[in-house]
Amino acid sequence: MHGVIEAFTVWTTTRASGITSYLFLFLSTVAGITMGLRLVKNKAKPIVLTIHQTAGWFGFLFGMIHGSVLWFDQYVGYSISDVLIPFTSDSHPILTGLGTLSFYFTFIVILSSDLMKRLGKKVWKMTHMLAFPGYFLSLTHGLLIGSDSHYPWAQAMYWSTGVIVVLLTWYRVATLKSKTLEAPKNGRLAYPPVKPPVR
Repeated sequence: MHGVIEAFTVWTTTRASGITSYLFLFLSTVAGITMGLRLVKNKAKPIVLTIHQTAGWFGFLFGMIHGSVLWFDQYVGYSISDVLIPFTSDSHPILTGLGTLSFYFTFIVILSSDLMKRLGKKVWKMTHMLAFPGYFLSLTHGLLIGSDSHYPWAQAMYWSTGVIVVLLTWYRVATLKSKTLEAPKNGRLAYPPVKPPVR
């Protein structure tokens, strides 16, 4: 009886922490995308930045719980290497590996943010782009291997959040392209011609 209760606790904990981690990563990703959009005004940017950073950290921490609890699973029997080394698990190696990669990408993004001054703005921006594959790997992992993925509410959650991120990303890219096209090709600012004063 004790073994059944223990297994049920592990199963429940890993499910809850996995879903919670995904939702925090979704919130962090959305906040990060909207930081560069004209929809967010200057006064709201500090709030959105705080949401972006805090949600990213919580997503990482719950992801750590999600992976760590799997070591105590009595049904599949994940080992430490199964969780830490991508694509080495005997159970769903591809999908489990995608979750592991998402965890590492999130860790690199958070670490690069803390070391932004040392890395430089250019390197930080390139490293920060890992947030996108990190999120979509988490989405794929949860959608295809999650214990609750067959439920309608889980399908609705994963698909709706995924579509939101895709649409916001498309809008962000389209906005950047329009700004690039509006910029002068010679890199100089173009001023309107000054009319001579009327005498």
